[in-house]
Amino acid sequence: MKIGKLYQVKELFWFLYPSKDTASTAATTATTAAIATLGTADPAGTAAFWSNRLKCNVSYISPKSIFCLFEKDGEFIKILTTNGELGWIWIYLADWCKKDIEEVKI
Repeated sequence: MKIGKLYQVKELFWFLYPSKDTASTAATTATTAAIATLGTADPAGTAAFWSNRLKCNVSYISPKSIFCLFEKDGEFIKILTTNGELGWIWIYLADWCKKDIEEVKI
């Protein structure tokens, strides 16, 4: 992934954390539910759970969403969504995670 490029989510809902620290906390205390969830799951409920547990606002981006990559630190990336939300997502290094996000070719 390259800074400044546009990317699109294919099939998963990705959780958007307000800081790298909160994304990291979720990563160290969680299962894959802290990363992303399939379209059949309840992303709003899971985001509400993490918001409560981490005492912050955790939102999510939906399949087909486009975002701009601002910063990258290992498995964590800072993004700006087309809805104007700025935050961090955790891109677990498993193939199923990496394959769900693709660069938008303009």
